[in-house]
Amino acid sequence: MQEKVLVLGASGLVGSAVLQMLLAHGHDAIGASREVRGDGWVRFDLLDASTHGPALAGVGTAMLISRPGDEEAHVHAAPLIDAMVAAGVRRIVDLSALGAEKRPEFSTRRVECLVEASGLEWVHVRPNFFGQMLAQPPLSTEIARQRTLSLPLGKAKIAYVDAHDVAAVLHRALTDPDLAGRAIALSGPEAVDHDDVARRITACVGESVRYVDIPEAAARMLLCQRGFPAPHVERVLQFYALCRRGFCAAPDTEAARLLGRPLGTLDDVIAANRSAWLA
Repeated sequence: MQEKVLVLGASGLVGSAVLQMLLAHGHDAIGASREVRGDGWVRFDLLDASTHGPALAGVGTAMLISRPGDEEAHVHAAPLIDAMVAAGVRRIVDLSALGAEKRPEFSTRRVECLVEASGLEWVHVRPNFFGQMLAQPPLSTEIARQRTLSLPLGKAKIAYVDAHDVAAVLHRALTDPDLAGRAIALSGPEAVDHDDVARRITACVGESVRYVDIPEAAARMLLCQRGFPAPHVERVLQFYALCRRGFCAAPDTEAARLLGRPLGTLDDVIAANRSAWLA
């Protein structure tokens, strides 16, 4: 009998793609979200423990997304992981972050440790920054309105990864028993600085886009002006600091081999999201 696969965060960019892949390959998969979207969906709220048991009923494998970037992600994940154990879940695949293993104080690593200590089979998927983040607010709004890309990154390079490749690796991790106990690092096929990013978006939209390297203090002010709460601002600045130290510059070394195909390039992502930057 085929086991049921639960996809948390199934209404998001990556989760929705994972759910579609599972269903397309004939798996018994259900999506979890605060809002039920019809058949094949179940109501789930990470912060409402009363939704955990019903969502996990009959589930053998679960994909865990626990408030990425939240420094209390492990606090919210702990009761959910306990509920997974109590419900008889066999395997957890968690969406973590690149380099989590190097930062034991990061909440994403603490979530990984909770998963490892659960006694269940596990796979960690650790992606780099998604290329699609350039096509989402607030960055896309700035590019569309001002034709600038303002970031405190200097000449640091990032090997942006296509979110659809992240979904493909998650799909593989959810369905391949041979990956149990693996932590899979996932970057794009090339590292680029942000002058290069601006040139590529310029070529796509046909209007000049300029990268503006700003100091950390200016970035803090800009994020606050955009409405981000103070704790979130400091988390984002920590990630930028890691980028400046080169943490996110190494291109992919294993995901393409795992998927048996080339990964999507940043140019692919930019071409697919051209409308996001049109004024």
